Order: sequence, then structure tokens, then C-alpha cells
Amino acid sequence: MNKTYGLLATLGISLILTACGGGSSNGSDADEKLVAVTQTERSALLGTDVVELSARNSQFPSSNSSTPTYNWSLNEKPAESAGYLTDKDKETAKLHVDVVGEYKLQLVVGYDNETSEPVDVVVTVREENEAPIASVEDITIELGQQVVLDGSASSDPEGETLQYRWKWAFSAVKPSGVPIPELSGTNTSILTFTPQAVATYNLIFFVFDGERISEEKEVTVTVEKPANAETNAGPVGELIATGYYPSYSIGEQELGLRAEFNFEGYDPEGDALQIVEVALTEKPAESTAELVDIGSWKPLGKKIQKLDVVGTYRVRMTLTDGTNQITREAKMEAKIGNVNGQPSTRSVDAVAKSVIVGNALIFDASSKDPNNDEMTFMWELVDKPDDSNASIEPVIESESGEYRRAKVVTDVPGSYTARLMVRDDRGLYAKTYSEGTGFAKIFNSAPEIRSVVWARNWSRLAVGEDYFQILPCMSLLHRPVLIDADGDEVAYHEELTSAPDGGEFTSYPDEADCPDARGTVFSKPGQYVFTYYATDLIDDAPNYEFVVNVDPFEEAKGVRLRSINSDNESLWHPMPYENIPPYATDFAASINPFEEEYVQWSLTAADTDYTIENLTVKHINGDVATLQPRLEGLSEGLVIAKGESIDFKTITPAIPCVRTGDRSEGFHYSFNLKEIPELTFTYEVWQTASDGMFSKWEECEPGQLD
Repeated sequence: MNKTYGLLATLGISLILTACGGGSSNGSDADEKLVAVTQTERSALLGTDVVELSARNSQFPSSNSSTPTYNWSLNEKPAESAGYLTDKDKETAKLHVDVVGEYKLQLVVGYDNETSEPVDVVVTVREENEAPIASVEDITIELGQQVVLDGSASSDPEGETLQYRWKWAFSAVKPSGVPIPELSGTNTSILTFTPQAVATYNLIFFVFDGERISEEKEVTVTVEKPANAETNAGPVGELIATGYYPSYSIGEQELGLRAEFNFEGYDPEGDALQIVEVALTEKPAESTAELVDIGSWKPLGKKIQKLDVVGTYRVRMTLTDGTNQITREAKMEAKIGNVNGQPSTRSVDAVAKSVIVGNALIFDASSKDPNNDEMTFMWELVDKPDDSNASIEPVIESESGEYRRAKVVTDVPGSYTARLMVRDDRGLYAKTYSEGTGFAKIFNSAPEIRSVVWARNWSRLAVGEDYFQILPCMSLLHRPVLIDADGDEVAYHEELTSAPDGGEFTSYPDEADCPDARGTVFSKPGQYVFTYYATDLIDDAPNYEFVVNVDPFEEAKGVRLRSINSDNESLWHPMPYENIPPYATDFAASINPFEEEYVQWSLTAADTDYTIENLTVKHINGDVATLQPRLEGLSEGLVIAKGESIDFKTITPAIPCVRTGDRSEGFHYSFNLKEIPELTFTYEVWQTASDGMFSKWEECEPGQLD
């Protein structure tokens, strides 16, 4: 290997050699080689604005005097990034970065009508102290074996010592009524527990490096029935009598409402349970109530649709797992008033997800009792960092006068988890507990509002990129690009701080300004100034002003685009227009896949005549003849005269059957204006039948679609 090439490869530099013509392969041919050279791997810290990419070491033939050319392209960036390239045709290009992640580029150099092979370049933007990475594998075991989950492969980019945390993914975790095993080693790299039944168990695992917490990783433990089991245990569980909407209660229900009797339990070996016999063994003398099926979603339950007489209703149910039988009873009291519904803990959230060590994490509960009974709030600090002596203290919430809040004064960095269970004043507990987690750290980096960008249906414009022209009544939204070097959650607020006289940015414009308009619009021409505020609840970001200039209608250029609904209301769109979903979406309830569907559009030429060109209509995923969409009302070369409007439709065809494994079909429509090529229209739509919808949308028969 050439010494120079060997050194460059060691440094992450790429050399691509492409012959410009024929000839011998001896050393004298070196001048006839076109060599693209650049650094293929770059790294930058979050907060960096620009990464310069140099092709200055590229080599070009010296046999003539042509001018070298450079072509840099940004092919992929993080999902939330508005990053972009400038000087993409220069020797040194500038990559403008904004969020954490990988930016993938290519470089092609040219000389004398020849071009090199592309060179791939990856620029990685990372946080100053990168979060650790939690690593653990899903496992499958047989019933009777011990579960051993190993998180020791977790790592920290800076090599810091890790703390380990394990917890159940849900609260409380009872897969199909299966009891919760006791966990051992929840603060170590190795977690163990012994399942009592065949089931799927889900846990959460994360690690902490002293400053940053990893992303939570969900772990799945699948417990299977032993292949050579010699015994078969019987089902375990109880028959539970509960009320149903609007009075959810246990063991009692309002007269005239519905009562359910459901078996809540499991079979240790995971065998399917079936009802052998069920009977309404007791009911009030005047009652004519009978047991009926609830539905296929509750196969181990029966219901009384209407409790018709005050008194006791008792049900006996016998179930089998195919080998063993058990019999259980439950009773329901029909009452007039004073029925006690079960309280709910609902959610527990840390008011501020992060605080500086020494400050208090405040946890807030949204618990609710259906009868507005007084509740007892039972708070518990179930997790805290290693070496912490912190405790939890209930706090009275001023508005309700209840202990809906709790505080934990943090003493060392790390995560703190509060758990809440509630009980009403008649002794009825909530069905599950709720947990909330907050984080304490030694140092905080203030968030930053990097920019404000225009939002599209499925994407956004790049920083500094504007629509061709903004006019009153156009539906326009914008949002900030926020960064936080610590990975904290950042809240922001948008305020319109300046507007022309009578101007608004509103979803309800005056009819005189924007007749029959929909969407959030600027109601009048002029300058609008938005001020953005952001905070991570520790430090505030510097305020950011976003200025929007809206031209008057009389200065309109190009064409005005609108979509029109069935009520003849217009949604005015800025140009260039783009609607490209990144994934297939479910059929809306109003869409019938067996019939054609369409969207109605209109184009109005503003200041001169405009010509439609590059009209493209296609079926995206397969180009199937019978699934070709249509664009009605527009054609290649069609001229829209100044001041005139053209109505057109984007029509999706009828879809008679399921053709693909993902049950999706995609359709594309696009064109641009010849006189102003940057004024483009791109509209794509995917139609997908989700599980449970359109049961008659069956698999295609051979030859059913061309």
C-alpha cells in the first residue's frame, strides 16, 4: 500500500480512485487519475453551529487546465434536524447542524467531464457528556427456572462508573392476572426473580453515570410451559363482581345499571381457561334478571345488563384448564344511591424533571375518586441514588387541601422515584399504584432556542429557508428548534408581540379578512413578530424573536393554492407545497377503500400566466395498473391565465383487496410551474387498513389486480 494512502486511511480519510480513460497501469499513469479525498468521520459537540468539510486534498489530473468541480450533498439527518449545507459546490462546504445525531453526506469531485465515485461522510453531533447506554437482552425460560437478567454490558462513553436500576414496566404488572414476582438486585447489574406462571413479563432497565441517565430500555421475559411437565396445577384466581359505566364499583352497583362477573386469575402453565358452568344462584324475589355473555373480549365473564330490583345477586362459576376445575362465587348488591366507585391514582409527575442537588423534587398526583370521596394519599420513595439519605414528605396541595403532592429534598445526583397509592374514606383502594421519576444533578446547562422554522404537514423547512411568498389567509405554522446539552425536557411558550393594525395570527379570522378560510392564518398584511421563551425549569433560554413579513394580496406573485372541503371552506397553502407522510397511515373512518376518494384543489394565477409542467401521477409501491391514481383537471402544458382559477382533483382509486403484507397502498401527485420552477406541488397519501377495520377488505386473489 502507498504510504500516503495508509496514513490517510488510519486517520479516517477516504481516497477514491477513478480512471479517466484507458491506458497502462504503470506509475506514469498517476497523473491521469481523479482522486476524491475527504475526512469520512467527523464529530462535533451539541451547540456547534457549523462543521466545515474540506476536499482540499483531492487530486486531479494535471494533463490539462480544466477547473475542478465539487459536489457535496446532505443525504440523511436526524429526524428533528433542520440542518442544511451551504457552499455545496465549493472546495470547503459548510454543514449547519442543530441537534444530536448523525448527518450523512457524500462528496463527488469532477474534472474535465469526469467524476469520481462518491465518498460517504458521517458527521456525528454529540452531547458534551454523552448519556450512558443501557444494554440487556430479552430472554425466554421455562416455568420453574429462575430469571437472570444481565445489564453488565451497559456502558458509558466517558468510562464513568454506572449505577443500575430495574423496575416493572407497568404498575402493577399482572400479565393475565399473574402475580408479581419479587425482584432481587434492582440496584445491581444482575436482576433475578422466579415467575409463578407462564406469561410474558416486561421490565424497565436504565443506568446512571453520575451526571446523565440512559434511555430506558424495555426488557421482555417470556416464560414458557415446560416441554416435559409431569404435573398440572389448577387455575388460580377469583370471581369479581364489578359495576360498569358510568358507575365503576366493586361488589355494589346502582339499581338499573349493569353488573359484570369476571374471573380474574391465571393458569400456572398458561393453559387456556374455559367456563364449564355458570349460574345466577341468588337474586331478589321480584327480579327477572338473567346472565348473558359480555362479548368475545371478556370470554371469562358474564353480565346482568340491568339490575332490576334492590338486593343481592350471587353468581357461581366453574372453570377448567382442560385438566383441573375450580369453582368461585361473587355477589353484587344493587342499591339506590351511595354506591362506592373505586378511586384511581391516575398519574404521578415530577413538576420539574430535573433539579440541582440540594433542591426539592416536587411530585404531583392527578388522582380522582368517582364519588368525590375524601382520599388518603400514601406516598413512598421507592428508589433513590446509591448513598442517598433522602426521604419523601407529603405536601398539602393548596387548591384541594389534600396531600396530592410530595417532595424529596435531593442530596446526591441521580434519579428519585416516588410511588403513590390512594384509598377512599370507605376503605376502597385504587386498582394500581402510580410512579413518577425526577432527576438531580450537580450542574445544569441552560437550554437554547437555536432557531424557529416553518412547520409542514410531515416535516419542516430548513433554517433560513422560506416559502416563496406569504400572503394573508395562508395556513402557516412554525415551531422552535430547541436544544439542551443535558438532555432535559424543555418547555416553551410562543407570544405574538407585534402585529400590524388589526392583524392577528388566528384560527378564527374575521370573515371580512379571510372568507371561508380554515387553518391558523395571518389575517392582514404587514410585519408580525413572535417572541419565544424556553426553560428547563432550572435555567431559562435567551428569548428569541421570529419575524414574519406578510405581503398584501395586490403584490401576490406566482399562484395561490387552496384545498376545498365539502363545506366549500378553503385551506390556503404556501408554495412550494409538500405533503409527504414518512409512513403509512390508517384509513380515516370516513374513507371507504372500495370506492374512489378525492381531494378538491384550486390554483389561481396571481400576476401573469403560468404553465403546468413535469406533471407526475403514480402508484408508489408497485405501480399496479388497476391502482393508478388520477389527477383530474390538470394536464401537462396547461396554461392558467392571469387572474383565472383552475380546479383539480387528486383521486385515489378503489382498493378492492389487500395486496401487500403491510396492508398499505401509496399514491403520488406532483408538478411545478414552468415560469417559476421552484414553485412545486407534491402530495402523497397512504391508505392502510388497520387490524379490526374493514373486515371485508380481504386478501387479493391471484390475478384480481393487474
